[in-house]
Amino acid sequence: MGKRPGTVNIQEIATAAAVEALKLQKNEERMRIRKNRFGNTELLLKNYLNLIEHFELSQDKASEEDMEAYNFEEADMEDVIIRSIRRSRIRTLIMVLQIEICLEKLRTKMIDKGQLEKYVVLEKLYLDPTKSLLPWLERVRIIAAEIPCSESSVNRWKNDMIRELSVLIFGADGLQLEL
Repeated sequence: MGKRPGTVNIQEIATAAAVEALKLQKNEERMRIRKNRFGNTELLLKNYLNLIEHFELSQDKASEEDMEAYNFEEADMEDVIIRSIRRSRIRTLIMVLQIEICLEKLRTKMIDKGQLEKYVVLEKLYLDPTKSLLPWLERVRIIAAEIPCSESSVNRWKNDMIRELSVLIFGADGLQLEL
């Protein structure tokens, strides 16, 4: 049977609607992932000083020989906790070292571009222990006065640096690719 003039093919409409819905869903997922990477990078920066403190406070005194000689096969729950703390310390050290390397690369990049003040904003907001206890808005106001620039520039430069740092920390996963 042929198609009558003026009739609507429901199957074509449903297919087009499904394709459009899939595109919207993929776009929303991409945006969520992008926000998560930005948020994860900012979370690492916000906790950077705490991570360093955690590593320094949790240093175990056992030597590698002690660790190798210890019989983990017969470990009880307390020993499991000790191993967990040690693993956490090692992961924290790896994260801190990676952040330090990426921060230095970002600093060098900003110097080369003649935009060191952008990096200085990041440094003062997140890495300066003297400012870490100040409320956020006060911190932004003080940094704007120190640089000098506007408070909106402080926020814009912070976001720029977090996006740049996200790529350095997460590699290709940190890129904001438009697919």
